[in-house]
Amino acid sequence: MPAAEMKNCLGGRELRKFDQVNRIAIPTRFRSRYGDTVYLFKNFQSNDCVVVYSEEDYLKVYDNISKSYTGAALTYVQRLFLDNIDMATIDKSGRITLKPDFIEFAGLENEALIICHPDRLELWNEDKWNAQFVPEEMPDLSMFNLSPRS
Repeated sequence: MPAAEMKNCLGGRELRKFDQVNRIAIPTRFRSRYGDTVYLFKNFQSNDCVVVYSEEDYLKVYDNISKSYTGAALTYVQRLFLDNIDMATIDKSGRITLKPDFIEFAGLENEALIICHPDRLELWNEDKWNAQFVPEEMPDLSMFNLSPRS
């Protein structure tokens, strides 16, 4: 991906409402890497959000699963992953439709907080997102280096 496109996807957040048919608009500044089709994943690993992958990144995640497991464990994890994936088309207005089970899984109800990462978007219930940052549960941040230089 060209660096100019990546600049639009390096971070940020926006709160967006669902319409009556469970469509939500992906913010324009986050859309550049996604093309026409995205893959939605019920992220059962952490805090019940829905992850949005580009096709390229979805295939990388699937490939990583295949490299991480073998035998019966591979089959199990592949099935689990595929059972929690859905494809969605980005319409001309930049919206995607989420199935009701994805909305229910993440507790999204009428809106989603869209968090942009360099390799994915995450759709969160805003209260669940904010609940992660309880001071008593935060790791030691003293080693968190904010300088671009080592």
